[in-house]
Amino acid sequence: MLVAGKNGGLVDTMILANINTEKRKITLISIPRDLYYNNRKINSYYALYGMDELKRILTNITGYKIDKYILIDMYAFIDVIDLIGGIDIHLNEAVIDPTYKVNDNGVWSTLYYRPGDYHMSGKEVLRIVRTRHTTSDFARAERQQLVLKAIQAKARNFGFGDANKLTDIISTVLSRTETDISVAEAIPAYFRYQGFEIDSGHVLSSGNVLKSTYTGVEKSKNCLENLSRNKDLEGEDLAKAQENCQEDKGQYILEPINGNWNTIRWYFHQVIGE
Repeated sequence: MLVAGKNGGLVDTMILANINTEKRKITLISIPRDLYYNNRKINSYYALYGMDELKRILTNITGYKIDKYILIDMYAFIDVIDLIGGIDIHLNEAVIDPTYKVNDNGVWSTLYYRPGDYHMSGKEVLRIVRTRHTTSDFARAERQQLVLKAIQAKARNFGFGDANKLTDIISTVLSRTETDISVAEAIPAYFRYQGFEIDSGHVLSSGNVLKSTYTGVEKSKNCLENLSRNKDLEGEDLAKAQENCQEDKGQYILEPINGNWNTIRWYFHQVIGE
């Protein structure tokens, strides 16, 4: 299953959840949005071609067929967390971001959570799953998985005696998300999987099988080479064009080590254990 979050048209959160019924285990593996596939970042495929194409590409990259998906907008995410009464989270490390402005009870400050236990509302949870400027996308992905575990822990409090309330919650959640999971599928799945162990903390990153590449140097080089072949530019026009080439800042992207996409499939099979 693909568990995803979006901001506008870009899918910034992608987590593959492998459900193993024999082991009663759900393995979560995060896929970074900066992964570069066929000359574009992976998070742009949904906006350009739709969810079916994103699922097809992720199936090819990971080696695991994605059967179902759920995609939630960040503002609907706030409502969903509040709908279940918030969640309890333990932070092992402080979450600090001086660039992230927050407003609590009319008082403005910057994002700061000490290590410890918290009961968080939807707005507070969104903060810790979005901030990345003082950590990294990889650390943010780990916090996003932490939130999924906390949601499961909260869901365990609902039993068969809460069937009507549970149906209302599931119906509301699915109505505020884009998904190919129906209410009729979600309710039995909830009771079937709510006690499964969640194996989290796995993030596809530059710490395992990816490398980080800066495209600016190569783009500037190609730009200057193209200018050298242009015989119509001279004087100030040529100088300005060369200056523009140097100012092209490019972007940081993630690619598999040695350009071998099989290393990513190997990583997924190693983590999932099949």
